[in-house]
Amino acid sequence: MLSYKRRSMPRRISLRAPDFDISTPPKWEEWELKLATITPMFGGGAIPGQADARRPIRPSSLRGHLRFWWRATEGAGFRTPEELFLAEEAVWGSTERPSRVILRVEAQDAAGETTPSRLVPKVKPSSGPRERFFLFPFEARPSENKGQDAGFERVSFTLRIIHNLSVEEAEALRRAIRAWVAFGGVGARTRRGLGALEVEEDKEEWLPQSPGHLREWFAHPAQESSHTTLAGAIIRLGPAARGHGGLPKGHEAWRSLGEFWARFRKGHFPSEYRPTGPTAWQDHKVLLGLKPGHPRVSLVKPFYGLPIVYQAFKGKRTFAGTLEALHPRGKRMASPVILKPIAFADGTIRPAVVFLKTPPPQRIRITKQESPHAWELDLSFPGPAEEEVLVSLGAQNPLEALMRAAELAGFTEEIRL
Repeated sequence: MLSYKRRSMPRRISLRAPDFDISTPPKWEEWELKLATITPMFGGGAIPGQADARRPIRPSSLRGHLRFWWRATEGAGFRTPEELFLAEEAVWGSTERPSRVILRVEAQDAAGETTPSRLVPKVKPSSGPRERFFLFPFEARPSENKGQDAGFERVSFTLRIIHNLSVEEAEALRRAIRAWVAFGGVGARTRRGLGALEVEEDKEEWLPQSPGHLREWFAHPAQESSHTTLAGAIIRLGPAARGHGGLPKGHEAWRSLGEFWARFRKGHFPSEYRPTGPTAWQDHKVLLGLKPGHPRVSLVKPFYGLPIVYQAFKGKRTFAGTLEALHPRGKRMASPVILKPIAFADGTIRPAVVFLKTPPPQRIRITKQESPHAWELDLSFPGPAEEEVLVSLGAQNPLEALMRAAELAGFTEEIRL
């Protein structure tokens, strides 16, 4: 018969027990915003450039918008992107640490689908493209067998924000949300006024009561930095929309911005706007005259955002090619120009031309359609005597040109942050 000898087991475990934090857990706070778009919304879905009929508003998309506006509102307090990233990571999280801000989107509803041709059914040569100028990415492209993209009108939703931030961090988050509502939006091309927002409840909390309130909320001592900030921005406001011609006030304000931007891109200031006339900017002439070996090029338009694609025109000698940014972050330079309607707490909606404080591009890559070779050159803006549009506006640089043209177009109230 086999026998087993029982071994004595130790009564104590030699491993050290893990440490547990038994202090008071963080207190989570919840905010609720009831929001609605005042201009059409395009894009914003899981597929870039396309809207999702089932879920027009996605929390991940809103998180990206809010993180940008958090950086824009808080960025003036940091000299380097690295310092700003560490502060952003502490609030919004990263791949290595969890976020302390949770976003939930509820009660989504859209008034109906729309397309560029429905929004602006008749584009007359005499009037120009108006707000349809902002919709070109969603237009039909028969050569590519692509139809119009669909968007939505009057999208309403509830945004629930849950956080466990300190008092100072919560106030910074509040500023970012206010800036997003005032200057941002939902979906694609929010810098061109699509998906602009208003708050339907607690308006005094989230909407400015007056133009001066924008300064009170967002002004900050500006300092030189290598990232985009709202501090140091300049805003030009137009008159409040009245809802003429059956248009909603938000759409009317958006149309006035489309008319301004289409005219400005032609350079027809202060001269009469001729939608079908040639551009007054010298960029085609400068680019056509560019020779290999040139170390520098002087242009204005790249300071309003990159890339720029120039199309070929039959029967005309014009530059055809692409201008791209040349920096470690890629080929794009997001436009520092924001054109959008701003909703105020008293129910008024005013069109706004905003120029963010953004480091200007230093170098660009130029590619001609007929050549596989790309040129990389230093970039500067031309002197007033070298650019007819600057001369006509009495402007020394791209920012002055934009703001003086905006004033001539009726955006007469200026706010400096």
